[in-house]
Amino acid sequence: MSEKEKVDRLMVKSVVKAFRILEVFDAEHPAMSVKQLAERCDMDRSAAQRFVHTLTQLGYLQRNEETQLIEPSVRTLDIAAHYLHAHPLVDKVRPYLLNLSKETEGSVSLTILDGQDVVYLSRLLSRNMLDTDITIGSRLPAFCTAPGLAMLSQLAEQEAVEILERTQRKAYTPSTVHEVPEIMERLARFRRQGYALSVEEYFLSDISIAVPVLDRHNRPRAAVSISMSRVRSMPEELEQNLSDLLIATARQLSRL
Repeated sequence: MSEKEKVDRLMVKSVVKAFRILEVFDAEHPAMSVKQLAERCDMDRSAAQRFVHTLTQLGYLQRNEETQLIEPSVRTLDIAAHYLHAHPLVDKVRPYLLNLSKETEGSVSLTILDGQDVVYLSRLLSRNMLDTDITIGSRLPAFCTAPGLAMLSQLAEQEAVEILERTQRKAYTPSTVHEVPEIMERLARFRRQGYALSVEEYFLSDISIAVPVLDRHNRPRAAVSISMSRVRSMPEELEQNLSDLLIATARQLSRL
């Protein structure tokens, strides 16, 4: 439990533990025994058993009939669906993404900044795009992705530095820029030019360009981006054309 949770008198600890059970599942741990859940959630087995039983009764967990392991149920998607339907941009952005997809034949996305990550809220995959396993709800580090860099570039310098210093920065590829001073230099350049460009920094053979969608206070509300694969460089003319399209789209979305 974090220090914040310890001192927050309004925090309902049982709710915190229940969500810890739900959040501990990931690609490496898609299903677990009660013992494994207890160990990963740092709670005793009896408590884990009660939380698993409760969440199973509520429909958010289920027991695999073949393996007898505990796994998330399809109902966990309901929470995400409610969020997407309530978000003011998700439904409105689709026609704009469709237009960008037709114009560029690239993969187009809408993302938001959440802490040190970007989260994908909408995505149209190009038929020419390599499968990068990015789906709605996927999280990627902001410091080395075009949408993240585009949104970070619109923050006050100190705020951006604080986010970067809290980030577990590492070189995902030989091209990843992961030192704070170098990232800050890029953010200043991206802010001036109005868009961010990332070349093979998180995925090899992937080039992405992104523009922030701003709110009325000129803070980043989201970002629209285009990704292309199997390209080793971004010709200047193509970069200009794509950035112009994205900037025009982002301006329209900022007015919504």
